[in-house]
Amino acid sequence: MASAPCRASHLLLLLPVLLVCLLHRAAAQPATAPDEKQLLIQIKRGWGDPSVLAAWNGSGDHCTWPYVTCDASSGRVRNLSLANTNVAGPVPDAIGLLSGLTSLDLFNNSINGTFPTSVYSCASLRYLDLSENYLGGELPADIGTGLGKNLTSLILSGNDFNGTIPNSLSRLTNLQSLALDRNSLAGTVPEELGELTSLQTLWLGYNRFAAGELPASFKNLTKLKSFGVANCSLTGDIPSYVAEMPDLELLDLSVNAFTGSIPPGIWNLTKLQTLTLYANKLTGDVVVDGAFGAVNLATIDLTTNRLTGPIPEAFGHLPNLATLNLYYNNFSGEIPASIGRLPSLVTLMLFSNRLNGTLPPDLGKNSSSGLLYIEVDDNDITGAIPEGLCANGKFQSFNAKNNGLTGSIPAGLAGCATLTNLQLDNNQLSGEVPEALWTGTQLTHVLLRNNRLSGTLTASMYRNLTTLQIENNQFGGNIPAAAAGLRVFTAGNNKFSGEMPANLGDGMPLLQNMNLSDNQLSGGIPTSVSTLGSLTQLDLSRNQLTGEIPAELGAMRVLSALDLSSNKLSGDIPPPLARLPLSSLNLSSNQLDGQVPAELAIAAYDRSFLDNPGLCHAGLGPGYLAGVRSCSAGSQAAGVSPALRTGLLAGAGALLVLIVLFAFFAVRDMKKRKRAARDSGWKITPHQTDLGFGEAAILRALTEENLSAVTRGKVTEKVDVYSFGVVLLELTTGRTANDGGEHGSLAEWARHLYQSRGSIPDATDSRIIYSGCSEEIEAVFRLGVMCTSASPSSRPSMKDVLQILLRCSEQTHQKGKTDPGREYEAAPFLLPQRGSRRKQLSNSRGSDSEEKSDFDSIV
Repeated sequence: MASAPCRASHLLLLLPVLLVCLLHRAAAQPATAPDEKQLLIQIKRGWGDPSVLAAWNGSGDHCTWPYVTCDASSGRVRNLSLANTNVAGPVPDAIGLLSGLTSLDLFNNSINGTFPTSVYSCASLRYLDLSENYLGGELPADIGTGLGKNLTSLILSGNDFNGTIPNSLSRLTNLQSLALDRNSLAGTVPEELGELTSLQTLWLGYNRFAAGELPASFKNLTKLKSFGVANCSLTGDIPSYVAEMPDLELLDLSVNAFTGSIPPGIWNLTKLQTLTLYANKLTGDVVVDGAFGAVNLATIDLTTNRLTGPIPEAFGHLPNLATLNLYYNNFSGEIPASIGRLPSLVTLMLFSNRLNGTLPPDLGKNSSSGLLYIEVDDNDITGAIPEGLCANGKFQSFNAKNNGLTGSIPAGLAGCATLTNLQLDNNQLSGEVPEALWTGTQLTHVLLRNNRLSGTLTASMYRNLTTLQIENNQFGGNIPAAAAGLRVFTAGNNKFSGEMPANLGDGMPLLQNMNLSDNQLSGGIPTSVSTLGSLTQLDLSRNQLTGEIPAELGAMRVLSALDLSSNKLSGDIPPPLARLPLSSLNLSSNQLDGQVPAELAIAAYDRSFLDNPGLCHAGLGPGYLAGVRSCSAGSQAAGVSPALRTGLLAGAGALLVLIVLFAFFAVRDMKKRKRAARDSGWKITPHQTDLGFGEAAILRALTEENLSAVTRGKVTEKVDVYSFGVVLLELTTGRTANDGGEHGSLAEWARHLYQSRGSIPDATDSRIIYSGCSEEIEAVFRLGVMCTSASPSSRPSMKDVLQILLRCSEQTHQKGKTDPGREYEAAPFLLPQRGSRRKQLSNSRGSDSEEKSDFDSIV
């Protein structure tokens, strides 16, 4: 029995040995694997059991579950890659218990909450990507010590972290990638980040930093390949040390307040591929120091600065250059022809500079990648549009507005099947637009305003077209009947003719703005226009439209601007028009009659019905609506009738003509007979006995001192014509000779009004505007403009003026016989020839020769 205590004591001595053996055996097995399976299930539950993690159900080997990678030897979870899986909620704490985790990628999900400090427990963590989520709050002050020195990548972009950047980040000495861009971080860029000398990627852009300069310590970051500090409120000059980062491939300093010039050394960074310096305050020329070493550049963006000088020729010798953006600067000179030969060019944006010369003729011909976009508007570029823009078959957009381009639109461009945008407003283009532009393209926007282009539009336009603006050209033919996608159609001041398509409302159902003013359209307004439910602006003014205004227009609930002026519309104004939400209405210069609907006879439309003699309103006074008489006052206005006043004005004008003619012929006769005496006895037999002056009165006035102008004994007839023109302008406008406002004289003011295509009815003396003699008044006004032309050589002779007056007098007399309802109580007024169209200048840059040509149309 004595041996029993001995055996017991031996067992007690062996127990520690047995425990050590058991623990060693346990360490030799992947004992943590079953535990990590449960951890993954906990993580799934922490995110609300999303369907994307349905396979994490406890069955099978968890290392085969999706988004999970395990270490081959230990079986422990090494990587969790859950990018773009739409998991939502805070980062579960269970992730921190995956002690073998080296990579956690939760990019682009709906993760919220604060920074997950639970990952501090993952001592082996090397890669952490929490970018493009909804994390917020301040970054932990101990983040640099908590994450451990093994971390090489910390990607927190695209969240809502605020506060300052913790200085402790400088403790992550093995960090190669740090991305804190697109958050709400404040303060300044910390100097301590310059201690991260292993960094290859540093992105800090688009935060809310206070203004300050880039830290000088960043000169130590010589291994940087990608450096992005856009929109960081940075000031001062661009540090020269950026040109001493030999491995730099991407440099983004855009949207800051950098000043000074671009360091020349930047153009020697041989590995640089992307350079974006846009939206700063950089000045000076682009200077290349020595040979251009940055031959691998694919993107150069220097837009929205104050850079000057020429575009460097070296830019045209970069084989990989795909994007060249230099717009909104002050670059000058010609575009290097070599840029047109760049083999990789895709995008060329040079608009809003001071460039001149021609576009590189080879643009588009050599681009193997496929040239897509060119924008060179708002420069001084001249010459022709290059023929080969679409040579690669991929070209999509050409914008060259506000230049001096000449020639025609090339057939190759018009027939480019991939073209979606063409904007050539305000150039000097001419010739017929190829029909292929309207039939063989995918165009959505066409802007050709203010050129001299001609041609016709097809009856049916392609469905993709949404905007067609071709005002102030020479297009003719009929208006298209169908353009299913069209929203904006402005074609004013062209030569379109014929009737408007009857099915216009069905053919252009999406139309929002239509301007067909100043063409030669005839016929009536189609009732189908009323079905254009989205139309807000309709301008059909200055055409030859006839018939009544369709009452159906009153159903257009969003129409806010309606201009039907200067046509031949007749009948009553439809009362339903009063239901429209109109901010602008103009029905002037038609043949409308009847009473203006009471809802439209308001102050907002007081000048909307001018020059419609048959209209009246229900008010008591003649000034209730400008140019519209009161229905209760009948056809006669109080006091002297407008027709009588007009006749008196015409008589006065004719009287002045006779006086000037007497003076002219008297002086000519004086020269012919070589009389030296100025007051010799002349024999003048008046043919009219009731003009209020006689031979003696004329002779008393005919002295060289008070003739209009005498040069070496000769009367300058053009000056006489000028004086007569001033009188005509005074009579029609009610102004005095020196009442020209900012233009000085009345003659200058009238000429500017006429050349800018201003409204003559609006300029007419308000006391005669509603006299029913608008054509006569306009003729006299135009005659006054011609007689006061700035160029004496373009003024008509007094003989021509008299001939015009006599001819118009006969026409007015005949008109008075056939239209007894209108009063002509004195001498008839001037009229344009019957049937002639009131011509307008095509643009505001009129000339005296154009005035002469336009005036000749009424002779």
